[in-house]
Parts: sequence; C-alpha cells; structure tokens
Amino acid sequence: MTDEIHSIDDYVSQDDVDISDAVRLPVGLEVNGTRYREVVIDEMTGVDDHNLSSKKVSTNGAKGVSMILNRCIQEVPGYLDQKRDPSKLFNRSLAQNLTVIDRDYLISRIYMLGGENDVVMAGKCPRCGDSWEEDTKLSDMEVIEWPEDKPLEIEFELPVGLTTVKDGKRVIHKKGRLRFPTGKEQERVGDLDSPASAFDAMFAACIVELGELASEDIDQTTMRNMKSRDRRYLMRHMQVSLPGLRQWKIVKCECGRLFDITADLTAFFDGRQESGNKS
Repeated sequence: MTDEIHSIDDYVSQDDVDISDAVRLPVGLEVNGTRYREVVIDEMTGVDDHNLSSKKVSTNGAKGVSMILNRCIQEVPGYLDQKRDPSKLFNRSLAQNLTVIDRDYLISRIYMLGGENDVVMAGKCPRCGDSWEEDTKLSDMEVIEWPEDKPLEIEFELPVGLTTVKDGKRVIHKKGRLRFPTGKEQERVGDLDSPASAFDAMFAACIVELGELASEDIDQTTMRNMKSRDRRYLMRHMQVSLPGLRQWKIVKCECGRLFDITADLTAFFDGRQESGNKS
C-alpha cells in the first residue's frame, strides 16, 4: 500500500478570486429612510475564530454570522466611520438590522476575501430520500440587486387562504405583503428546535399584512393554522422573490422529483471553529 502524498495546493483554493474589501450590498442598510449600500469589510482573523468558539454562538449559526459581521465590517460610508481598531466589534444591532439577503452576501464576500471560492450545494430528495451534493463557486453565483426606490417588501397571494371568523362570518385572507427578514429574526429562529417552529416565528414576524389582518393580528398561532399548501407557497415565494446571492438551484433526482439544493455558507465558519479549537 502506497501512502498518498498531498501538497498544500490540495487544501488551499488556487482560484484567482477578484474581490475588493469595498462591496455594494444587494439591498442596503436602511436607517431613518436612507439606504446605505456601500460597506468596507475585513478578512477573517484569529479574533473571529475565538469569537466563533464562544458558547453564545456555538448552538446558533445566525448569532455566529452576526458576530463575524460586527467584527469584519470596518466601515459603512456615510453612516459608520472606519474603526480605529479593526479587531473591535460594532454594536450587535448593526448585523441584526441588516437584511438576511445582505448578511448572506457579506458572508460570501468575507469568505472570498480570505481566498476561498469553493462551496457545496446540497439537499435531499423529498420523494426517495437520496442526498445530492454539487460543487460550485461563489464567484459563479448570480447576485440580484433590489431597486433603490422600492420598499423592502414583496407581495404574495396564497393559493388557499387563511380563514378567520368575523361577526359570525367566515373571512378568507389571501393577498398580503411580506417585509424582508433581518438578522434579528434569523437569530431568533436559530434558537428554535424544529423547522415548523422556525417557519411560524419567521413569517409571523415578517408578514405586515394579510387580507384584512394587520401585522399585530398575525402571530405564530396564525401561521400554525395555515394550510400546508399556503405554507409551502410562502417558503418558495420568498426564496424566488428575494434579491441577493442566488445560493440555490433546482435539480432533478433519478426518481424524477424536482427539488432544491442550497449552499450553506455558515459551514465554512464551522470548519474554522473546529480548526481554531485544536490544541
């Protein structure tokens, strides 16, 4: 048996990734009616490895993303001046107020700034259960920007509709508006122990209007009472309608079923955390 010899090139990406530390957000950070889209970022360092190993983020990937962003973001021109000390963290509300779209995009650019470009898209066929993995590159993923003059909302129309009773009469609510989810919702969802609970919490927080129901009328119980068709529709509608990094694609299983595979960008940080914890 012959030992296989590996070189450093087997472990370090050799792609010529053209990425600047000044990036433009697909959506932008909205503060008092002004949207800031330019952000200056820093490559990850050992500081981030130590931050990722803290107990507060070890069980919640979204909190880990917030920690990385609050350290790696160095400046938001026109809103936040450049840090005097690059290792310091901005206030945690900065990353929490960013949309999930911009958070994912920034994570991808921080990833690329460190010389990495390869990611894995994965998923499981809901019909036969076969797993699917596909290598791809961040630089090949399409990035869609949201227009400056459009509110950070998407409209939807449920296929079935939510039924409530008002003055003894049944009312069906179908048309609505959904605001872009932020880091705050992503962190809250990250603490929940089931996909169904995560769905209820995310959409209860982000639906601003559904038929005659206003946002204050919509809670997790409301979402729990939604038909399965409507719940699947909302998930898919949000996925295809939101701007940002297209980190998903549709594939066809050998059994004939079409399904989505996605790239989990936080998996990269999990790997750094493991390597950072080695003695």
